[in-house]
Amino acid sequence: MKNLTNLERSKINENLLRNSTNGKPNYGAINEVAAKFSVSRKTVSRIWKDAQTQRSRNKIVNVNSKRKDNKKTKRKVLDEDKLKSIELQKRTTQHSVAESMGVSRSTISRWAQSKQIRSHTNALKPGLTDKNTLARLTFCLQHLEYHALTKRIVFKDQNYVIHLDEKWFAKTKASTRFYLRLGEVEPHRCVQSKNFIEKVMFMCAVGRPVYGSIPAKRNSKNRVAGTLETKCIESINKQVTKDMILNCVLPAIKAKWPTNQSRHIIIQQDNARPHFNNNDPDFKKAATDDG
Repeated sequence: MKNLTNLERSKINENLLRNSTNGKPNYGAINEVAAKFSVSRKTVSRIWKDAQTQRSRNKIVNVNSKRKDNKKTKRKVLDEDKLKSIELQKRTTQHSVAESMGVSRSTISRWAQSKQIRSHTNALKPGLTDKNTLARLTFCLQHLEYHALTKRIVFKDQNYVIHLDEKWFAKTKASTRFYLRLGEVEPHRCVQSKNFIEKVMFMCAVGRPVYGSIPAKRNSKNRVAGTLETKCIESINKQVTKDMILNCVLPAIKAKWPTNQSRHIIIQQDNARPHFNNNDPDFKKAATDDG
């Protein structure tokens, strides 16, 4: 939409005044003026109507635009030195920063969006004593060794290191949100003490795989001859699956399953092609063997 200047609006009024009779524009005059000034017919009619209203009230005709000038205010520039001089405790929220800087919160938000300032989540770090620092350094040095082939210090391969850790899980929460139907009975949960909710411990042991490792035949820049290397199995077929279950899965089950359990253990397989039939004689013998 074209914004007419006050001079153009006055010329539109004068053109219509010359092409009018008894206060009414001649036939086609409005369309001609609209085409001349490249505006809509409605805009020309509005200017003429405003002028006629002022004439009927014996006022001086003024068809200037009533729209206020939208002069863009000069945006505030970030004073980095002033921001840095504000203590950190007064820089925890945009509201507190804006109050300390003497600007609006929208200005702070604009500075953040334009990446002139950045938000930072600060986490507490463990305060290490000299004894703690020495213990950590000693632990790191214990995992280094001299590589004779490359003649440099490297990390140990940790092929025979098992990492063990535990994780606590609360049996339930003291407060839990549910979404229920209108009129549905609220669930009743109870414990003896909310401060001592029963917990479950999960223990996990992780180590580098040794199964399928073979010693390297030649020296290389990465390892010396004789170093155990884990070789990938190029194709998984029924024989590989069978060997894995007979030599790894079944012995692990027998070693870890409680001996006082008399129920049968079910090994569930899907319909993948490498899986073998559970009626396989070797599998039935290994599964039923108590040894």
